[in-house]
Amino acid sequence: MNNTGKHISIALAAGVALSVLFIANRWKSSERLPTTSAASAPGEMPAMGKGQDFAPVDRIQFFTALFDKTKPPQDIARIILKDPKENSSDSLKIALKWAEETGLQPLYTLIKSDLTEFHNQGSPIETARQFMFSGASEHDNTQVRNFLFQQGKKWIDKGFAIDSNSVALYNALIIYQSEYLKQPMAFLGTLRKAMSIDSNNVELNFIHLNLLKKSNQWQKAVKKSEKLISLQPQNPYWLFEASDLYGQMGDSVNAKVYLDLAIKQQRKTK
Repeated sequence: MNNTGKHISIALAAGVALSVLFIANRWKSSERLPTTSAASAPGEMPAMGKGQDFAPVDRIQFFTALFDKTKPPQDIARIILKDPKENSSDSLKIALKWAEETGLQPLYTLIKSDLTEFHNQGSPIETARQFMFSGASEHDNTQVRNFLFQQGKKWIDKGFAIDSNSVALYNALIIYQSEYLKQPMAFLGTLRKAMSIDSNNVELNFIHLNLLKKSNQWQKAVKKSEKLISLQPQNPYWLFEASDLYGQMGDSVNAKVYLDLAIKQQRKTK
């Protein structure tokens, strides 16, 4: 496990939003980002990346892919295969509990969206974010991953219709554009738009940090880690990040300084 993974539990303990941590290990490729970007409107669909399969995935295809090797119990299958608008809230909650207990995050996310859409038990913004973070966490099943991203984009559009300046939604849109569409020009434009709304949003700055790390822009990444330290001085996670970044740059002196500070702050938070 890399240093970022080791420190996630620290960030949780220090009160970093759970949604931030879902993003922590997402940007793993070394593709370099362009230095300029065109802004993207909230509901605008950027051009899709070449060589990717963006064919629509429906619910049945999603369930078929999700349960390719293991099948749900009959009572759960009856609920999830039923027309979602005909399911009662109680039935959906039974299936939701089963999905949570079995660790089926994609199914859990879909059922939560059904509760939001048909029973007003949830918000479009949080539903959009759940789909995006679930999609970003799904690496092994393309059909499931694509379904989650496609559904999430629909909820992003619904959310922007309610609040066009929601940074939480812009953060989710960045995940969609970077992880699903793989369009740097689009997500960098969205990043700039979100920064113009709230440059001190912790989740947004963490996303930016990971994008900078992905493109090996270490100097800028260090400055971004310093920004996060200033926003959450009591959180040792950002100090560990700074230490790792200096290590990547070959600056062992500063890497040691920030590591010592991180360990010291970690002890204080225990």
